Amino acid sequence: MNAVQRVMRFPPERVLEDAAVERGLAPTRLHALLLPVWRVEIRATITEGEDFKLIDRHLERGLAYGGLATVAELARFFALEEPLVAQAVRFLTRTGHIEEHAGRLALTPLGVRSVQDDRRYVITREDRRELYFEALSCTPLSRAHYDERKVTPLAGADLQQVLNRRDFPRFTMVSVMTGFDRGALSRLATQTGPEERDRLNLPVALDQVESLGEECVFLPVYVVHGLREDGRAGLLVYSQVGAEPDRDLTAVLQRAEHVLAAIGAEEREAEHREAGLRAAEKWLEQKGLDDHRPRRRPDGTYSIDLPASAYGPDGVPLTRVGSYTVRGTSFFHLWCRDETLRKYALLARLDLRLGAGRRVTRADAEAHVDRLARQLDLPVPDLRRLHKGAETAGHGSLAAQLARLTQDQEPV
Repeated sequence: MNAVQRVMRFPPERVLEDAAVERGLAPTRLHALLLPVWRVEIRATITEGEDFKLIDRHLERGLAYGGLATVAELARFFALEEPLVAQAVRFLTRTGHIEEHAGRLALTPLGVRSVQDDRRYVITREDRRELYFEALSCTPLSRAHYDERKVTPLAGADLQQVLNRRDFPRFTMVSVMTGFDRGALSRLATQTGPEERDRLNLPVALDQVESLGEECVFLPVYVVHGLREDGRAGLLVYSQVGAEPDRDLTAVLQRAEHVLAAIGAEEREAEHREAGLRAAEKWLEQKGLDDHRPRRRPDGTYSIDLPASAYGPDGVPLTRVGSYTVRGTSFFHLWCRDETLRKYALLARLDLRLGAGRRVTRADAEAHVDRLARQLDLPVPDLRRLHKGAETAGHGSLAAQLARLTQDQEPV
């Protein structure tokens, strides 16, 4: 699968469901954007941290806290052969952890820090690597955005193919307002705290940083606008990392006033054209259901309430009940007032998510059930009751999975 085919690994309907059910944000508009990102190749002196080998940890702690200062003393104290200790000391000397003065061994500042943090620090000079900075405020991206299995920065022909796509949703490119701020590289050295540095995919230390070149690439994201429970407007950004809000990119977009202004203008134009109503009406016509009418909800979006007879193998799929259908930046919600049908819809959705071939735990299954029950406005059933329902409804794979889960708490 190439970069264009896997622009996003999950459908936009899923992020609308997540926003509505899990985040307390009633969606009013969906945007598919291509956010600019600087991909910067750097050359620097890098300090990385790694786990100690057992003997190296003991030897360094012996020098730091044990009053030991020679190979013979270290070997005697730890009951090791002198040649083995001498070999380890030579290695730790080459890596900058131990130095010798007048026949006495001592830790270097790098060795002292390693003992204090219980991490073996290694300095690599003239290291080259790529770093990512979002281009709207030039802040570094988190480690998750470096996962090449999930994240596909777009440039060149791949970018143009995505822009030329005519299917929904259509991605809009956010323009770059300024060039790369090279001061962002020097600011990396001031990032404090090992947890924050690890989150930003930064080494323990980054010195003598030099940019070898910057390229602007683009990351696909879904942006959900909506109303919070207190009535205030809000937005969530979903990136390729996963179908949960991207905390960093959400914060970036909330500060990007020119992007928010452009989104707002587009939303006002869509509202003026009644794009949501037109999309819902066209869908009803295509499905041969034009005797039904969309209902405008208090938040300005539309819902289509269909009878139970409209759903099924020859009609609208059961898995669409309680979900959204996206058309451009507009969408509408599908519903059915028949509680029995919604229970069948719950089983159909679970069959897709928890089929027998998937590895899930009981906790995973219960979380899926809880989410879908809330989405379908149903009481949350226990897994044993669902097992009986799956058997009755003919969902054999789901019934088999639920049978195993109710027998054993461990992964299947």
